[in-house]
Amino acid sequence: MNDRNQQENVEILVSMSAETWQNTSERRRLEKIIEPLPSLQLFFWSVLVSLTSVINPLLTNLATNLQSQNLYAGWALTQGEVAYANIYGTSGLLYYLVSWLGNLFLGQLLFLLFQVVALTLAGIYLFQTISQITVRSGLARQITILFYLFVLTLGFGGTYSIIFTFPFIFRSLYHLVKYLQGRVRDESFIRFGMVGALAFLIEPAFSLLFYSLTTLFLLLYNIADKRKARGFYQLLASLLGFSLVFYPLGYYTVLNGSFGVAISQVTYVLEAFRLNSSYLLDHLLYYGLLFLGLGFATALMTAFALKEEPTAARGMRFIGLLGLPISFIGVLGLPEKGAYQLLTTLPFALLLLALWLDTGGDRDGHERRHRKPTQASSWNRYLGKQLFLPLFVMLYLVAYPFVNEYILSNGVSAERNLVAQHIRENSTSKDSIYAWDNTASLYKKSQRLSAVSLLSPSLYTGTEENRIFLRNALNEASPKFILVNKDVKLFSDVKKKISQDYEEVNLKLNHFKLYQIK
Repeated sequence: MNDRNQQENVEILVSMSAETWQNTSERRRLEKIIEPLPSLQLFFWSVLVSLTSVINPLLTNLATNLQSQNLYAGWALTQGEVAYANIYGTSGLLYYLVSWLGNLFLGQLLFLLFQVVALTLAGIYLFQTISQITVRSGLARQITILFYLFVLTLGFGGTYSIIFTFPFIFRSLYHLVKYLQGRVRDESFIRFGMVGALAFLIEPAFSLLFYSLTTLFLLLYNIADKRKARGFYQLLASLLGFSLVFYPLGYYTVLNGSFGVAISQVTYVLEAFRLNSSYLLDHLLYYGLLFLGLGFATALMTAFALKEEPTAARGMRFIGLLGLPISFIGVLGLPEKGAYQLLTTLPFALLLLALWLDTGGDRDGHERRHRKPTQASSWNRYLGKQLFLPLFVMLYLVAYPFVNEYILSNGVSAERNLVAQHIRENSTSKDSIYAWDNTASLYKKSQRLSAVSLLSPSLYTGTEENRIFLRNALNEASPKFILVNKDVKLFSDVKKKISQDYEEVNLKLNHFKLYQIK
């Protein structure tokens, strides 16, 4: 009975008119009766997901190429290296600041705590968003749990910059929902812009897509609702908020002379995007199966059939319907392959999943009070309608890193550790090295800095410009040691340089060749 009363209170809250919400005292009174957030549950899931991070020494060998570069970046920044100038990456400046701070104390434990905080805040704002558009706290809990499961599986190992962007993305969605319900003033878009700037400074490419879609939606909504003047004012307020955060933090790159390099690197995803590439079919098959298996395709298709929704739900459906296919196509065109790429689809997919599972009959508040599916039935709908494919896909995503490390690549990590030990014993901290490998883990293991900002030839070399840069940088830097993975194709001019200036170190390796400068 108490739960039903709480649900009815939420419905009353959502159905309030814009005029009522302008009454501050009334708004505060009604907000007090909203069902409390399941904060402890959200924190538990955040800790659980973070414990599977590759920061955990037991799981470090499972790191993807990008994760190994993220781990290196945090350590290298504490050694005096400069983001963008010495470390190539597409993440934003604020992400590298967090990574640097996370490595200053307690090893990388502090960085792990930052991820726990980010995931907890993301869960809070996601729960609030779904609660408001569906008026079902049970469904909001389910969608939030799905969010953590998707991060755990698609982003297994954590450390990805987009994970730290989710709190700001979901906070922005919650702000839009409140605006569509008439619960916020136009001046609040200053905060909206500030939140957008923080998201952009962590993950620029995805944030650009997300806030472009939200801006488009607000433009169309304000025109349709005959609020052109208000819409223009909101745009100015958002730009002001964005500027207040972006310019002070972004000025750092101007001071250290890496502004131009930073712009070039964060726009890599735009320059490397190709839909006529040789890997398109392979990516379409791989990502398509994940997209289908996790229920994203079903949520997308059923979203076209949803009708007679409240304004807030229609707004979220619009953003989801545009964002999900666009982000999926964006993943297809990038040369770097990995399940973590689908993390960019999560905000849009979760909105559509919530609207799909929210099938309690008519949208009228009185009708819905008596026709709410239970949380269990929502789980059954998600898993049963997909023939339990989401469960199998999640198990595959968690199992694959272990299978790849201990079965498919058995012995590779052991040889890499042997090489790292040899380099530590036969070089000084002033010597630089390079790993022609499919991971950047050698640098941190050997405690030696990379001679080139492009840490691996297997990542960020999707453009001819970057491939040329790698060749030239290696030629100029002449690192003391070069490790070559036999499974990674060696550029002809790099092979020529090695044969002329380096000699092989006899460590009796099966998967690698280690070269030392003559």
